Amino acid sequence: MAFAACNSVDKGDDNNLAKGSLKITGEIAGMDTGRLEFLYPVADSSHSDTVLVKGGKFEYAFELKEPTNMIFRKLGTRGEEVSFFADPGKVTITGYNDSMWTSKVTGGPTQTLFVQADEKFREIMKPIQGLAGAYTAAQQSQNVTEMERIQQEYTVMQARLQDSAKSYAKDFVFANRNNIIAAYFSLVYLNEPGKEDFMKSVYDTLTPAVKKSFFGTKMGELISSMSKTSIGVVAPDFTQNDPTGKPVSLSSLRGQYVLVDFWASWCQPCRQENPNIVSAYNTYKDKGFTILGVSLDQDSTAWKKAIADDKLTWNHVSDLKYWENAAAKTYGIRSIPASFLLDKEGKIIAKDLRGEALAAKLAELMPEGN
Repeated sequence: MAFAACNSVDKGDDNNLAKGSLKITGEIAGMDTGRLEFLYPVADSSHSDTVLVKGGKFEYAFELKEPTNMIFRKLGTRGEEVSFFADPGKVTITGYNDSMWTSKVTGGPTQTLFVQADEKFREIMKPIQGLAGAYTAAQQSQNVTEMERIQQEYTVMQARLQDSAKSYAKDFVFANRNNIIAAYFSLVYLNEPGKEDFMKSVYDTLTPAVKKSFFGTKMGELISSMSKTSIGVVAPDFTQNDPTGKPVSLSSLRGQYVLVDFWASWCQPCRQENPNIVSAYNTYKDKGFTILGVSLDQDSTAWKKAIADDKLTWNHVSDLKYWENAAAKTYGIRSIPASFLLDKEGKIIAKDLRGEALAAKLAELMPEGN
């Protein structure tokens, strides 16, 4: 589905990448005084500024080198972040203390495109929200049968809706290839295992200025990393500490089929997928199969609790650097759950096998009697 409003930008004009002063003004209803945290990417990390709210209002200004994606939230909180794009000029935020996620952000042309696209993505994925809530309810009541039923339905629906979102994203990116937002949405929605050639073809259509932008550069780096994790190549080795502080290397698991599973305690889809991985592990752990879980957690306590709660009895490692996890960056991870299945020589033979697909592949590799 093409996005009609995307065609309003001159395809040869890169003025939307201009630098300049940014001034953000806002009002948070129900917050007389408090602090907000604004985060935005700088190099390979995230920069954070704290802004004072007084009388329900705040101001925040700095110099932008180019339009950038920003996140704001109440200081010290997680889960209610609001994402937006800031162009040089003015940005206005209208927020609500008791429901920050409903905040409205208005700004320049990049933010206008971001809002339009984000609303479409939310519309596409809306049907799955009910299933996520139903799964949580079943989990709380320990209704295993219902959890399995919902998980199967969730997996099928998620795949169908993600296909629709990716189709829309392709049209959106091509229609706005002179805008930094094209590189941003390519990273978020078009980063598919086994689609290295397609990602490169998208990257090649971007204008030179977009390629040089922060997200354009990240896209180029991702394409390079994807080539290192293609089917048939030896998976890049890495070493990180397990929950006890002991270093564990991927190469130390050679001689077995290994699932390298990128996940996190805070990732609901990861936690919903864990029962399937547990089942596969219990079935094949004595037949030459093992797992190395790589967590994108920051909080070691939450990480260890999730391992115990979900009964994940295999090797786990993390450097506790969130999305800056070194192994995740090497593997080009932009969303989780994400996984790589390796053969006994360490070569990648499959990616992102979920639900029954993982069990089916393991049955093929290690049939009964072997």
